Amino acid sequence: MNIKDYFKDIQISIILRLLFIMFLIYILNLLQVDKITIYFILILWIILNSIEFIYDYIKRANYYREVLNILEGLDKKYLLPVLIQRPKFIDGKMLYDVLSITDKSMNEEVNKYVFSQEEYKEYIEMWVHEIKTPISSSKLVIENNKNEQTLSILEEIEKIENFIEQVLYYSKSNELEKDYIIRKTSLRKCINNVIKRNKKIIRENKISIEIDDFESLIYCDSKWLEFILNQIIINSIKYIGNYKTNRKLEKIGGKIKIYIKENINNIELYINDNGVGIDEKDLHKVFEKGFTGTNGRKFKKSTGMGLYISKKLCSKMYLGIDINSKINEYTTVKITFPQNNMTEV
Repeated sequence: MNIKDYFKDIQISIILRLLFIMFLIYILNLLQVDKITIYFILILWIILNSIEFIYDYIKRANYYREVLNILEGLDKKYLLPVLIQRPKFIDGKMLYDVLSITDKSMNEEVNKYVFSQEEYKEYIEMWVHEIKTPISSSKLVIENNKNEQTLSILEEIEKIENFIEQVLYYSKSNELEKDYIIRKTSLRKCINNVIKRNKKIIRENKISIEIDDFESLIYCDSKWLEFILNQIIINSIKYIGNYKTNRKLEKIGGKIKIYIKENINNIELYINDNGVGIDEKDLHKVFEKGFTGTNGRKFKKSTGMGLYISKKLCSKMYLGIDINSKINEYTTVKITFPQNNMTEV
C-alpha cells in the first residue's frame, strides 16, 4: 500500500478537516480569543490528526502487505480467503466478508461440478465394462463362423474395441494414481504383448516388425504402458498405409523398427516406421487434443485422441514422449523411461 495512494484516497476527509479548523480559527478570532490559545488548538489539532492518519495507514498497510505476501506464496490463489485474517478496520471487514461469501459460493458450485463429473465418469466406466460383453460375444460368433464377410466385421469390431479402450483410459487419466502400480516391468514383454494384439492387422497390411534384442527392465505400470504402445503401433500401421497412399511401398514393404538406447539416467525406446510421415507444420501439434492434421484429413481415420491421451498418461507417469518425422520418409516416436522409480524425465 503506497502512502501517496493512501492520502489520495482520504483527500476529501483532509480537505473537510482543514475547512473545519479554518472556520474554527475564524470564529475564535471573532471572539477575540488569545493568539496563544488559538496556536495551541491548531498545534493540538495537527498532532491528533497526524497520529490518526499515521496509525490508520500503518494498520492498513501492514494488513494488505500480509495479504499480498500470502498471495505470492500460494500456488492455488483461490485459497486466499481461507488463509487471511479478518481485519479490524470497517471497509476491510466488509471486503473480507464479501470474499468469504463468494469463496463459499464458489466451493459449492465447484463441488456440484465435481460431483457431476464424477457421476458422468462412473457412468462411462460402467458403460465401457458393459459394452465389452456384447463385443466379446460378437467376436466369439465370428470365430465360429469365419468367412470373408465376418472377418471384415471382426476388423471393424476391433476398431470399435480400440476406441472404447481410449474412452476408458481417457476417463481414468485425471486420476491415474488410483489405478497405477509402479513395479519393475519387462519392456520387451510389453512390446510383444502389443505386437501380438495387433498381429492380424500387421499380417493383413504385410508389415514387417523388426525388434532389437534387448531385455531391459523399466519402472512402470505395464497396463498403462501397453495402452500407450498400442496407440503408437496402431498409428504406425495406419500411416504406413498402402500402395495408393504410400508410393515407396512398391519398392519396399511397410516396416516398423523397435529399438532402445540405454543412458546413465534413462532408457529411450524408439518406434520407427516408414510411413507417410508428418508434415513439419503439424509436428508440434500432434499431442494436442483432437488434432488430426494433414494426415488425419487425408486418411479420414483419425480422432486426434490417441496421442493426446498417450502424452497425458506419460506426463502422469513421469515418462518423456517425443515425435520426430520427415514427410514421405519416416516417423519415430521416442519414449524415455527413468532408470529408477523416483526420477522424472
